[in-house]
Amino acid sequence: MDPREERLARNELLFRDVNERIAGVAEPHSREDDQHVYEFLCECSNVGCDLRLPLTLAAYEQVRSEPAYFVVAPGHELPEIEAVVSRGADYQVVRKHGEAAELAEDEDPRS
Repeated sequence: MDPREERLARNELLFRDVNERIAGVAEPHSREDDQHVYEFLCECSNVGCDLRLPLTLAAYEQVRSEPAYFVVAPGHELPEIEAVVSRGADYQVVRKHGEAAELAEDEDPRS
């Protein structure tokens, strides 16, 4: 992986780690049928991005079911390391490819 792509992927891993903490705090307070919306950080590669994405805990958990999936704001995808796989009202889910996907899987806190 070239150094630029690795830096971009690592920025996204940082935001995923923060969102894992948000989910960890929200989880004990939620029920299976809970439709409460939490604010998760955009997991894009822009380290200065401070956009908040409204998702239920169930929606976030669905994204996290795949280590190479990340949640980003519309337009924040980076085609050289990821592709959009689904879109929500206020967010989209991207899947890393190539070496960025390998890094995301290797650094997945859930594996």
